[in-house]
Amino acid sequence: MAEAAEKPRGATPPPPPGWGDDGLTAFLDHARDNQWATFHNKRDAVGRLIAIDAEFLKASRDWTNPTDELAACMLIRCHGAFRTSAGQAMAGQCAETYVQCRAMLEFAAYGVHIHREPSLATVWLNRHQDAASMKLQKDAFTHRKVVESVTAANRHAGQRFEGLYQRTIDYGGHPNEYSVTGNMKMVSEPGKVKLLTILLHEDGPALDLALRTVAQCGMASLEMLQTVFNDRFEILGINAAMRDLREGL
Repeated sequence: MAEAAEKPRGATPPPPPGWGDDGLTAFLDHARDNQWATFHNKRDAVGRLIAIDAEFLKASRDWTNPTDELAACMLIRCHGAFRTSAGQAMAGQCAETYVQCRAMLEFAAYGVHIHREPSLATVWLNRHQDAASMKLQKDAFTHRKVVESVTAANRHAGQRFEGLYQRTIDYGGHPNEYSVTGNMKMVSEPGKVKLLTILLHEDGPALDLALRTVAQCGMASLEMLQTVFNDRFEILGINAAMRDLREGL
């Protein structure tokens, strides 16, 4: 069990003809510019994200015969959501960051929920068989039941999961008030006031909170998955690294 091999890094090729000539690809260029600026200017915050990413990689690299194959799949998908949220936070896509943070937490929590009650694996896998299977899966995986499973496995992890999950819901995981008003600014001009919606944040409190939330969700996810794969985490030194990385979060 492992993540798909990554392409070796070489010289960055020039963009293809037409790239940047439209609104979408120009936006993507601005997002990458912001990622580079965040990497340069926020070394401590980005360094923590890089360190957390390294622990996810340790867990999945050269993984033969995982003790729980479905939970192992959840761990890798959780890592993918971590990387996506880190990229969005570094780009200043703050509202969108919380959507992926929510997914990250849920992948880890579902892994714990299924591991604690193995019969749920079939329920989860059969979700799309028919209407009855869909209802059964939804009923078995309510947020309340998932939180209860995580809390039973690790009370402190359950508390952190619930607190962070609710933050992601408020700030972007759902179209709630903070996800909209927290990404706007008012500009006064003679005779009028403009309300501007921010898609790419510059440096400021919103960027700092997004970067911190990604790190906190990454650590909470590893803490949840530790209850499933503690032996592997211990052998690979992930548990020790987690104790150090938790400082200051």
